[in-house]
This record gives sequence, C-alpha cells and structure tokens, in this order.
Amino acid sequence: MAVQVYIDNDNVRMHWDSEAQWIYIEYRRWNTTAEVHTGVETFLQAMREHRAPKCLSDARLRRAVQPEAQQELINVWIPHAAALGLKQLAIVLPKSQLTLSTVELLEAAYRQYVEVETFATVEEAAAWLSIGIPAVAPLG
Repeated sequence: MAVQVYIDNDNVRMHWDSEAQWIYIEYRRWNTTAEVHTGVETFLQAMREHRAPKCLSDARLRRAVQPEAQQELINVWIPHAAALGLKQLAIVLPKSQLTLSTVELLEAAYRQYVEVETFATVEEAAAWLSIGIPAVAPLG
C-alpha cells in the first residue's frame, strides 16, 4: 500500500492511500481547536491534490471536540471537502460515550453534503468504502 502522509503526530495521523483511493484520518486523542483548523486545511489540500471522493475517519480514540472546532468542521471542512469532490465518509465510532454524542452531531450535519455511514471497526468502514462510487472524482 502506497501512502502519502500529511500529518503524523501524537494526536492524529492523516494520509492518502493510493491503493484504496481514500484519505484516512486516525484520531489518536485530544485535538485543540488550532489543531483541528490545521487538520481541516491539510485535508482540503489533500483533496485538491488527489480529488478523493472517499474518506475513512477512524475516531475510535478521538476525544471530545471543542465547540469552536465543531463549528469549523460543520461550516468549513465538510462543505469545502464536498465542493472538492468528497462523496462518501465512513466514520469508525469512538469508544468514549462523551465523544460519541459529539460525533453523532457532526455526522448529522455532514449528511447534508455527503453520504455518511458509521461503523464499529475500520475493516467494516473500509469494506463499505470499497464498493459504490468510482475511485477518483471527475474533474469539473
């Protein structure tokens, strides 16, 4: 599997998987609002470079999202990602019940822009992303 890593630190890893043809985000713990902003900008750059119609968001270890960061994810990240060609978002649900409620709110907001499904495992999410739409979004 060939990957292009965009972010890899203690809090999050984001990479483009050229074989699967999606952007993979692995949340590892807490992210500040500034880190979320950086992640949003980095994700959008990856979208520009790869026209990725799919994203696998592994939120198993994600922690609560600050309200300002939630608003950026809803008002900036998902509409811009959809405008750049994102069509499907697979979310692996967090283990934390507190975080789960936040992710469910985000998921509901995302549905107006892209097809979203939630899963218990990365394998289930990957299987869902592997079927359906073409690997690369059309130009235009």
